[in-house]
Amino acid sequence: MELYRAAVRPLLFACDAEWSHRATMAFCRTLSRSKCVLKMLERQFAVRDGRLETIVAGLKFDSPLGLAAGFDKNGTAVDIVSRLGFGFVEIGSVSERPSGGNRARPRIWRLPADEGLRVYYGCPNDGAAVVAARLEKSRPTVPVGINLVETNTGQLVTAEQAAVELALALTRFAGIADYIVLNLSCPNMPHGPGGLFDEPEELGRLLQCIGRSTRLPPVFLKLKPAGDLQDPRAIDPILQAVDGYAFVKGFILNIPNPDPYATLRTPAAALDRMRGGITGPSLRRPTNAAIGAWYRRIDRKRHVLIGTGGISSAEDAYEIITLGASLVQLYTAMVYRGPGLVRQINDGLCRLLARGGFRNIGEAVGSANIRPGRYFSSRATISTWAE
Repeated sequence: MELYRAAVRPLLFACDAEWSHRATMAFCRTLSRSKCVLKMLERQFAVRDGRLETIVAGLKFDSPLGLAAGFDKNGTAVDIVSRLGFGFVEIGSVSERPSGGNRARPRIWRLPADEGLRVYYGCPNDGAAVVAARLEKSRPTVPVGINLVETNTGQLVTAEQAAVELALALTRFAGIADYIVLNLSCPNMPHGPGGLFDEPEELGRLLQCIGRSTRLPPVFLKLKPAGDLQDPRAIDPILQAVDGYAFVKGFILNIPNPDPYATLRTPAAALDRMRGGITGPSLRRPTNAAIGAWYRRIDRKRHVLIGTGGISSAEDAYEIITLGASLVQLYTAMVYRGPGLVRQINDGLCRLLARGGFRNIGEAVGSANIRPGRYFSSRATISTWAE
């Protein structure tokens, strides 16, 4: 990590953020051609410890820590990143048709004072058919998920059109992806922060459309609940909408920064020159609060939570796990701290598990959230929750 901070990061940060990302991806593609390099990376970064192993949605993960979508948008670096110590890797967001994303430049800004990013990419990608063919030839060493989104044409689409697109894109990854994420809340698409499937009725129609597909892998929904993120009246309608669709295995809560001007060190004048979603540590508190609330509502025999948002240390990962996340993801922290952070977090999780008296990650999930005898399913009444 020190080498990255002292030598690599200054070079990358001296250039435009999007150019630096493209250069990093090109470097990864070059390295992936060498089997010796791949083996060396795995020896350097992987942590093999049975306490980190967990099974989620029938999939085995050597670590609960994964790479979030956004870094490898097109599956061009999956062979490299799967050897950096992650327990899983998520590709995307990928749409059925190729898209150049949002046209206006710049589309990504660094927020160094907050170790964050502001992103307005608009999901540029090569399209589902190309990415699926690429992944079929790859040789990842960990489970790989595909994050799917409707095609960004720059024009508004209806929920019905988006549902048909998502279902078609999903079929291309059957037998290739270990799991699928339906990204229903991307903040920098033409429809803005309000998702096309915010209403439970529309979400139900989407799942009905998806359910017609065959050979479905585990599916997770990435969403931002409308209204108060911790209110059962916002959570329960979503849980009821997915009831009956066994292929939905859980949720990723896409929690925005509720008040960037109050929570960020970056000057307001600088923020006003940017647009898009904000990532980084400022998301940790609202994300943790939402994870805790959702964990108390879900049927934990059916659904799990994947925590993402502001994780940059073992302590961050451990906290969100004990609040209810079965898996966790990061991306932005790697931009600021380098790939060595992955091993540091995995090693730290082992120490924290030992300190907490847990034999494995599974025992720690939700341990700080639910008191003995207090269990709330998706069918619980609001009055029960409020007791």
